[in-house]
Amino acid sequence: MKKLLLFLVLCAITVWSCKKSNSSKNSGSGYYLSAAVNVTDKASLVDSMIYDSSHRLAAFLQIKYDTSTGVPLQVSTSILFTLPGGSAPATAYTYQSPNGYELHSLSYDNQGRIVKDTCAATGYVATFTYPANAIAIRVLYDGTPMNNQIDTLFMSGGNIAKANTWMPNDAGTADSLQGSLNFGYSSVANPFYHPSINASVGPLLYVFTVNGLGGGLDPVSAKTQSSISGKIDGLPSNLTIPFTQTLDSKGRLSELSASVFGFGGEAIYFRYY
Repeated sequence: MKKLLLFLVLCAITVWSCKKSNSSKNSGSGYYLSAAVNVTDKASLVDSMIYDSSHRLAAFLQIKYDTSTGVPLQVSTSILFTLPGGSAPATAYTYQSPNGYELHSLSYDNQGRIVKDTCAATGYVATFTYPANAIAIRVLYDGTPMNNQIDTLFMSGGNIAKANTWMPNDAGTADSLQGSLNFGYSSVANPFYHPSINASVGPLLYVFTVNGLGGGLDPVSAKTQSSISGKIDGLPSNLTIPFTQTLDSKGRLSELSASVFGFGGEAIYFRYY
């Protein structure tokens, strides 16, 4: 089973950044995000976004550099979307990782929201449902119920107010609650949020960020997180982490930083087209 990664707790990382040439703007944050760079002193994780001429997300890339074990390590993944003509969302994507390639098919409901992600070769199935004021995501990594993860995102004011994660217990007999996190928000626009993108594939991007190489992107909420609290396996109970937000000269979020367990220097740097 893929390891559960804490959503938006800053990763251990070193600075690396990428820049692409595009000056497009949109509603939401007002600009398109090109990269989010997670940084500390021993590793770095870069999430990069590429858009097509209609401002649809065409690719989501991750590169992780890690020297925490004393041996430099680089791992990369890429998600390349298949985009139909016009402005419709992606119908499929190709996922590339060190383990090879996977072709996934996507389907949507009559409101244009993602409802299913499947891979015939591996048995992978992710389903997305939308109960009142919530988004429920169930991932079957190989198609079997006991190799699964369930995330429920409780929404308030267009933001994730609370996220619960369920995974199989150690005995493999049932799912158990692995984490319950609460999020606070400021009035600052979320750099990764654009209604035309996130209303359709936002929950899918959430799965990529949480179950990929990690990272600090929130692909669902309209605003930027100001704090995270709650509990999750591997972290102290009732942990609360406030975030410090830095804006650039255009009023965009340029840095989101925090001190975790008394160690400084954890930060996410945002780069725009």
